[in-house]
Amino acid sequence: MGRPRDAEKTRSAIVMAARQEFLQKGYAGARMEAIARAAGVTKELIYHYFDGKEGIFNEVRQQQNLDAHAASRADDRVLSQDDPLAQPDMLFVWRFQRALANPEWVRFITWEAAQGQETGIPGEEQRRKTIARSVGAIRGAQRDGRLAEGLDPKLLQLAVFALANYPLAYAQITRLATGRSPSDPRFRKDWEAFLAQLGQRLLRPQSPPAVARKAGTRKAAPSNAAPRKATARKATARKAERPSVNPSKTP
Repeated sequence: MGRPRDAEKTRSAIVMAARQEFLQKGYAGARMEAIARAAGVTKELIYHYFDGKEGIFNEVRQQQNLDAHAASRADDRVLSQDDPLAQPDMLFVWRFQRALANPEWVRFITWEAAQGQETGIPGEEQRRKTIARSVGAIRGAQRDGRLAEGLDPKLLQLAVFALANYPLAYAQITRLATGRSPSDPRFRKDWEAFLAQLGQRLLRPQSPPAVARKAGTRKAAPSNAAPRKATARKATARKAERPSVNPSKTP
């Protein structure tokens, strides 16, 4: 009787093979036979470990997130990973840095769009929930006064995605527009500076956060209040200096 198959090693081989297949052909173009061949297993064994192609995709996506998170943690330039709204006006920069840390995912969603997958995309329910949480965080930051009001949270989240992913997904357009490739460190530096400036102009609230306003002292009187009071006192003094008139002595 042969040695028992190392289940963890087999799962890992399948996931690595699937990552390459999705990266090269997109989700729609990926084939289970090709994944099995690259992993050195049978197609039936893949179905034993995963619930079909979408099951493998969900596992791949989870691994991509872990790798991207680790890569961005190792990069001192990346802003707070746990709370991107800790610095709300740097939200555009934060998302772009996360995209840089996960080029594999950027390429995958580009494949996904090119293959016309607008509906029925893999992991749709989970991805929808993830985006909904981000939209909710934006809405909460606006309500707390940490983020500028007046911008639709859903559309703002879409703009965040677009500004982060477009220059990387469409490298040829980036080069045509700026003369530089998105892999050029000079472009990345300039784009991050531009996104920071954009965030400061669009996302920074015009007034202090609501919490700060509540914690503050009583509203100060207008600066011209003192001169008005002084004028009133002078008018009263002049009135007191006038001689009184006795109606009975009027000619």
